[in-house]
Amino acid sequence: MHVRGDEVAGSGAGDGAATVAPDGAGVERGSWPRWRGWPLVGMAATAAALLAFWLWSQTRTIKFGYFRRPPIYGEMIPIWDDLALTVIPAGVLLAGIGWLVTSWRRLPTWLALALVVLAGVVTATAVNLVRGQAGDLTRGVSTDPASPYYTSDLHFLYELGPREFVERHAELSPRFHSASTRTHPAGVMVFLYLLFRAVGASHSLLIAVVIAVIAFCSAVSAWLIGRTLGGERAGRIAAVLFAAAPAPLMMAYSNLDTVFAVPLTMSVALFVLAADRRSWILAAAGGAVLGVATTMTMATSFIAFAATVALVVQTGWRTAVRLLAAAAAGGAIVVGLAWLVLGLDILATYQATARISHPYDWYWLAGSPVAWLIYAGLPLAALGVYGLFRRVPGAGRPVLVLVLVLFLVVWAGLPAQVTKLRPGEVERTWMFLYPMVAAAAGVVVDRWTAGFGRRWLRGGVIAGLVLVSVGQAVLIQGLYENFY
Repeated sequence: MHVRGDEVAGSGAGDGAATVAPDGAGVERGSWPRWRGWPLVGMAATAAALLAFWLWSQTRTIKFGYFRRPPIYGEMIPIWDDLALTVIPAGVLLAGIGWLVTSWRRLPTWLALALVVLAGVVTATAVNLVRGQAGDLTRGVSTDPASPYYTSDLHFLYELGPREFVERHAELSPRFHSASTRTHPAGVMVFLYLLFRAVGASHSLLIAVVIAVIAFCSAVSAWLIGRTLGGERAGRIAAVLFAAAPAPLMMAYSNLDTVFAVPLTMSVALFVLAADRRSWILAAAGGAVLGVATTMTMATSFIAFAATVALVVQTGWRTAVRLLAAAAAGGAIVVGLAWLVLGLDILATYQATARISHPYDWYWLAGSPVAWLIYAGLPLAALGVYGLFRRVPGAGRPVLVLVLVLFLVVWAGLPAQVTKLRPGEVERTWMFLYPMVAAAAGVVVDRWTAGFGRRWLRGGVIAGLVLVSVGQAVLIQGLYENFY
């Protein structure tokens, strides 16, 4: 019998026996570790392994960009300003929200997710002030011509208008100052243009806050995936763990990969739900959302590949063909409308993308995944990865996420001339993976804490995991100077 994780009340037993749900149903025996302390040991072992690799990495040097000390993208200049103290109340707030939304089931889901997003933005603000530079909140949206990010090329849209800019994007590519503008479809620039026009170009802090709020909306995807796999409580835990992960906390204000992650992860959530319910309507919706993401990033090809494999594995060929056809139709409609309305040509953008000339370095075979795991935080790096490879009793398997993770690990290990990816930097470009792995972690944590008995104790574990992740974010932010 399939028992959702949020239905499990638990008897408090830690011997691995079946946990009894309120209706008397049980979950499977023998497929879950008997010792309840194993997640703590797993996180400790993961921390030791990541620290060992990081220390070894300090003996290596990289000759390009901000890679002064791999695997983290940035210069190691340790600074913890007095403003870092603002993280204490912010982290306690996020931990408290985590306890509340996962312990009080009467709280409506929409309100629970809104509180998680709000607390995430507040905590991200404090984390970005750790080095004592308020300008860190807005430099990712600077329109200075010398800025290395998208916004340095925003003047093209003011000069040409959205339609002409999009139509001529491939032609204009050699003139763009930012490599990011050259390597992404024009949709991201249209998004920025509309945001700047709506808010006002002079209100850079408000623009940055809006981007941060959008970035944390990926918590909704984490919730939906976690809920589909393990029930409502697992979904809420997933949303909280995502919001507390170092990557979104550190980059929500400055990196647009956090924005791309919103439609990317929502498309995955819809595909997971479509596979669970065998619904072509949900598959079409997932394809349409993926089409929106395609106007901003070419990483959608990874999602399409993983979704194809997962749907075939989970539903069989006949059902998978029906779902994939619906998904393709939904995506084609959106991309077609973008072409008709704006003249968007994804293929031309890809062909105009310059190849990366950096020499291949075998180091990144391990360095890229390790960098991503460091930014994921220990709860995701240990428990989330565990949840990908080990089925949680009474919950569904995250097949799509597992296929996607494995494929990206292989992809990142290929030469940059093939992938057109800068070596390293995956803690940014793989931003869309954090909500998905948080969903797997949410299912694991829900099952782990189900037998603790007392509600305050179960919520206390969530709060503790939040504080661990926030502490990691403070550590990394203080160690490294990252421009964006």
